[in-house]
Amino acid sequence: MLKDMSSGPEGLSQGRLVALIGPNGSGKTTLLRTLCGLLRYDGSVTLYGRELGTYRRRELGRIVGMLPQTSGADIAYSVHDLIGLGRIPHGGLVSGRSEDDEAAVLNAARVMGVEPLLFRQASKLSGGEMRRVLMAMLLAQDPAVFLLDEPSSASDIKHAVRMFSIMKDLSSSGKLVVSAVHDINLAARFADALVVIKEGRILDIVPGGGLDEDILSRLYDVSFELFMSSGGEKAWHAIAE
Repeated sequence: MLKDMSSGPEGLSQGRLVALIGPNGSGKTTLLRTLCGLLRYDGSVTLYGRELGTYRRRELGRIVGMLPQTSGADIAYSVHDLIGLGRIPHGGLVSGRSEDDEAAVLNAARVMGVEPLLFRQASKLSGGEMRRVLMAMLLAQDPAVFLLDEPSSASDIKHAVRMFSIMKDLSSSGKLVVSAVHDINLAARFADALVVIKEGRILDIVPGGGLDEDILSRLYDVSFELFMSSGGEKAWHAIAE
């Protein structure tokens, strides 16, 4: 799968939001887990000119952060302490949490809108709440590269759009954000580039607005029709056959 992802519309570089799209089981999660150093790989994956496998875990944790697809709902932490785990690569909880660590935790909670949940038990959260808390933990970690696996899953439409807005803000601030995405219309609206994946292969890398009926029909094995809003917004819809 890991062909040269530096090709295409500027590839994987800082200050970009890159969406991975494709059917369930196509390899999006595998790609993300490989990029964060959790899986072995053939060939070469370099980060800032250095082979990914040569980084130590804490060192890599200061650069790359991963939001997994699993909820972790059985974790016996308060929301406050769970978000605080994001500070471990910076020494938090090992050398003692500093004022900067605490400020990072509270700011992350504010950005994700989970301040009212800070002293709730994480195990009591809904699926959507847990996703926002785990994203807050990643914000507290403050890596240069965000790898997100379906960050808006279990979210209603309001929170899904909010999540994509936050992802876009992160990329605008200079972060690289790579996210597996289920909603192709949100991906096309917010992403700078789309990595098209099917059956463990990268079929194409196209600009955010570069989706067309041919790409989508080959990707999902169903026909699509394009709709335009009065404001010029595009929306792709699968056609029942």
